[in-house]
Amino acid sequence: TVSGMKDEVLARRKNIMGRDLYRFRCEVCHGEQGAGDGVAADFMYPRPRDFSLALFKYKTSPGTELPRDEDLFNTIKMGLPGTAMPGWGLQGRALLSDEQIRSLIPVIKGFDITQAWPPEDADEDAFDDDGFYTKTDFRVIKDVEPLNGQIAYSEEPIEKGKAAFRKSCSECHGMDGRGNIRSGKKLEDDWGNRIWPRDLTKPWTWRATQSLDTTEKERDETVKAIYTRLSIGIPGTPMPAHRAVEEGNQDPVILEDRWHIANYVYSLRETTVQPQDGPVVSSRKLEAELPASVDDERWKEAPAVTLHLVPNVIKEDRLFTPLNDAVTVRTLYNDKEIAFLLEVDDRTKSIPGDKYFSELQDENLEMHPDAFAIQFPHEDAYMSAPMVKKPLYRHGDAKNKTTIWYWNAGSIEPRRDPVAMLFDGSGPDRQLEPREKDSSLSADGAWKEGRWKVLMKRPRFTSDGDVLFEEGQFIPVSFANWDGSNGESGSKHTLTTWYWLILPPEMDAFRVYGIPAGIAFLVFLAGLLLVRFQRKRQTKV
Repeated sequence: TVSGMKDEVLARRKNIMGRDLYRFRCEVCHGEQGAGDGVAADFMYPRPRDFSLALFKYKTSPGTELPRDEDLFNTIKMGLPGTAMPGWGLQGRALLSDEQIRSLIPVIKGFDITQAWPPEDADEDAFDDDGFYTKTDFRVIKDVEPLNGQIAYSEEPIEKGKAAFRKSCSECHGMDGRGNIRSGKKLEDDWGNRIWPRDLTKPWTWRATQSLDTTEKERDETVKAIYTRLSIGIPGTPMPAHRAVEEGNQDPVILEDRWHIANYVYSLRETTVQPQDGPVVSSRKLEAELPASVDDERWKEAPAVTLHLVPNVIKEDRLFTPLNDAVTVRTLYNDKEIAFLLEVDDRTKSIPGDKYFSELQDENLEMHPDAFAIQFPHEDAYMSAPMVKKPLYRHGDAKNKTTIWYWNAGSIEPRRDPVAMLFDGSGPDRQLEPREKDSSLSADGAWKEGRWKVLMKRPRFTSDGDVLFEEGQFIPVSFANWDGSNGESGSKHTLTTWYWLILPPEMDAFRVYGIPAGIAFLVFLAGLLLVRFQRKRQTKV
């Protein structure tokens, strides 16, 4: 019976079109009249698009022209990564057919109150009392931003693009493209909403720009999309057009430099470690002392893995609008200690009282110190074999406790030095218990050009019930980050679920090479003896 009901519901949904489909799938975010004021809108960053002004961010039509139908179709079908806008038609998990998506385009155009979409000769009687056009013969834009003069991706144009980028783009996107504003200006969209420049080192957050093709074709198509975005800008935001929108005016950035910048922006993904599916945090052993600085060159020897950070939406106080979405982890150890280097791209150095960043602060949010944490289970609270057992990743429970390594950046006003502390967790509904007399954790952090680097170090073996960092043992580990300028403190923060940490055991050369070689030699010797025996036997016969 239930299966039959499910099939009936799915079949009925496949036939929903147009305005009915909008009410079912879109209204909760974009609002009844498409003004971006749905019931869920206040819990989203960025906010849902307001269709009433016919102003769309991502398009391929030139200049100030309205978007093409293909632009609207692709946005609905593919979604906008890093936002609440899902890909409704993504292959393998599509909720809408192409036909259904196309049926939404006239609905979206119909929300326009600026008379941008109706034909220029539309009769006044075709508009209702609220100014909405009641017919469906909306304008269809055909023109496409020209892509002439593309410069092939190679080292020379990347270097030229770096110079052009730093000249034309760094005030908003930072010298290294991480979106850390250098101009000191608060950026807002045309609706007065606070927005932040794109972190260009994270292609998984690029919206309507990152191609889904593969290998070299993906790179070529993505570079074209970057060039298009650079040329026409992002309407409704401070991202301007870098090609003249009116005939006779000079381009703010010449064509060649726009292609150079596009190549350079694509190359920025090589400056960060990209996330992977199913990662394991793997450590590396050193014979010498562990690094005491975040800039120690030996960190480059440590395997790096990037993990997605997600906001806490489980329990009060919840975070719905995170800005930091990933942490890169490196770890080194020796016979006595283990050290972690955490890297998080963060557009602001949040230290209350810092004059520059206080002026950038959103007046609707209170600034707190940026902070980081690493969580481990107690030694008796986990098992990796023969079965897997882990505590709850939000501070465990009363029987399966966790240890939290914590560091925050302190503040200038009131004066508080950066602090490193250990806490014990015994459940998500219980206060963390600080270990006020335990000074075994050492930590330090540095922020530069939109990126925090935080070093945490502690002995591998302790006698207080904490996890023992044994070689060859898979150990649960999770991470958390507090973006202070985003009003994050307490339970309002981003975090990861449990991952596995492994300290690879030292290789025993005799066991790895000697024993197999010895067995091979014995087999070879046995073969010789067998051949000799057979020959003697044949001779006697």
